[in-house]
Amino acid sequence: MKGNALKFLITASVLVLLAAPSYAQVAGTAVQGAGSTTGTSAQAPATPPLPDPTQAQAENPANNPADPPTPPSEELSQPDTLKDQGTQTTSGAECVTSLSEITKIREPEFSTGNVWDIVYSEGGMDVFADAVPLENDEIVAGGAFTKDPEDKIYHPLLVKYDERLKPVWEVRTDTKELQTIHRIIKTKDGFTVLGDMNVSGQGAGIYIGSYDNDGKVKGKPAPLFEAGGDLDAKAFVQASDGSGYVIAAQFIDSKDQEKQYGILYKISRAGKQVWKRTFKTGRSTVFNNVQATLDGNYAVTGQIVMEGNKSGGWLLKVDQNGAIQWQRTYPRGVAASLQAAGQTKEGEFILTGKTRPFDYQGKGLGAWVMKTDSIGNPLWQRFFVGAYTYEAPDLVVYEDGRASVLVNGGALDSQRRSHARLITFSPLGQIHHLEDFTEGQNAASHRLVSGLGGERILVGYTQTSFGEKQETNEAGAAPDYTFDGWLMAASPLDLYEDPCKTKPSVSPILP
Repeated sequence: MKGNALKFLITASVLVLLAAPSYAQVAGTAVQGAGSTTGTSAQAPATPPLPDPTQAQAENPANNPADPPTPPSEELSQPDTLKDQGTQTTSGAECVTSLSEITKIREPEFSTGNVWDIVYSEGGMDVFADAVPLENDEIVAGGAFTKDPEDKIYHPLLVKYDERLKPVWEVRTDTKELQTIHRIIKTKDGFTVLGDMNVSGQGAGIYIGSYDNDGKVKGKPAPLFEAGGDLDAKAFVQASDGSGYVIAAQFIDSKDQEKQYGILYKISRAGKQVWKRTFKTGRSTVFNNVQATLDGNYAVTGQIVMEGNKSGGWLLKVDQNGAIQWQRTYPRGVAASLQAAGQTKEGEFILTGKTRPFDYQGKGLGAWVMKTDSIGNPLWQRFFVGAYTYEAPDLVVYEDGRASVLVNGGALDSQRRSHARLITFSPLGQIHHLEDFTEGQNAASHRLVSGLGGERILVGYTQTSFGEKQETNEAGAAPDYTFDGWLMAASPLDLYEDPCKTKPSVSPILP
């Protein structure tokens, strides 16, 4: 189920409209995602910006490692009180940290300035999933589009903008098989992309495609399919040895959607499969992301179903051949999922994701940020709750130890606007800045990209309505909506000197 039956002028209830525009939701199909898992199902959210569960599947090849053992679990105690509002900390508290905090975020204030923003709209459904900044202040963004409101299938989209934010070229691939671009990697002679595809008789699969620097398609895409189910593209990185790419994907059994697990592939630059690793524990597992680590290996983030009708965040460190070096699970609330990881120069991990609190009762999810040491032991964690449903899908980690975390706030009623936030943390987990952004009626971002000038680029979509404001949550009261691609550059962070680091002793005597 990859979005081959889509409705673009949506007239469903605003409670659905203000959520991320998933393939399934746009098609009018209700499917639970990883963050809303109940029981022992852990359905995988599709790759941004359409984060909806998709199906995936695979076999066990002869070169697969044995099923991973049950990983050690880390359960931090919850704080007794809420810390109200996400605001700047005082200097006196800068070097004091707590193991765990729950922060009730204030209502957004859409007064934060930005460096620039782009809204891409060509008449159908347009969304951006990833972007690559280039020299001379140019940028290439990729995602998916539909030709017009009558078109029912997504198609890959790639657009290059110059330093004046004007389109240099755009590639709108009109094909029934290739459907999306989820991730982009800049190469020496162009761009390599990862996306979803659907082929009659083979089902849903994933592909790697190539473009030159002028947006011309290079060769044929390299497809990946698995018998017995569907694949969903999650993320990919260049292999640490420079010989190709490592892909994270999700497999879901076509006969039983609760049978699903994460898969890693290594693909050569020529598109040939070098190895494949499936990760099963006897229960469902979900891969959300893969990142290269400082030592040339890979960190994988996701979700794992555990005993007691709970799921936890999952962090794995794998070597260059996909073998597990170590893994950790982090049960938080009723359900939890890790969506991204970044590494400090000391090798520590900063992780982001989402949780369903024990007292959920129909309320929104909570965003989750956690810092661990180099082998996954928690150092601090922060939860963010409030009048919206929150998730933290991405982050940027800086040389000085700070991290800017992308948090999406999804409106739960027609009186609020879905939006994106940037929360910047000190190395010890203190909140330095809380910035709020939106566009159109509602907006969401699922990638945070570091610009060459230090700007923080949000990649996602905006929601535009064609009608009067909705007065009630009844489906019949909703105006028509469409979605447009959205890029926005937030200002670079100011220079920072960590006041908690011991400064070297300097002689007062000048030479």
